Amino acid sequence: MPTDPEDLPLTIDIDSLTDDQIRQYIFVDVREDTERVIKPCRELVHEHFPLSRFQPTDGFPADPQKQYIFFCAKGQRSLMLAEYLREQGMNNACSLDGGIDAIKKHFQNQ
Repeated sequence: MPTDPEDLPLTIDIDSLTDDQIRQYIFVDVREDTERVIKPCRELVHEHFPLSRFQPTDGFPADPQKQYIFFCAKGQRSLMLAEYLREQGMNNACSLDGGIDAIKKHFQNQ
């Protein structure tokens, strides 16, 4: 896990992380409530911040000392959010490649 937020890649593959690294990141689910009911994420500890509730004027309540991995269903919406947040100076944000499906697959293979 990069210690400097500037070194954090824009996208990250969960299979490239060790179990210890997974526990160090803060995962944030940006899917809507209905999506979470259909395909819940029970595989890892995470926060929920639906993209529909995101207000650009408010930003994202982040600790600059922590590193955030956003995820959605497939990785498209979380990538858009991570790109936007980076443009706003939040360099400790990245998107999970493959979204919830990648999480499910990763933990199924363990």
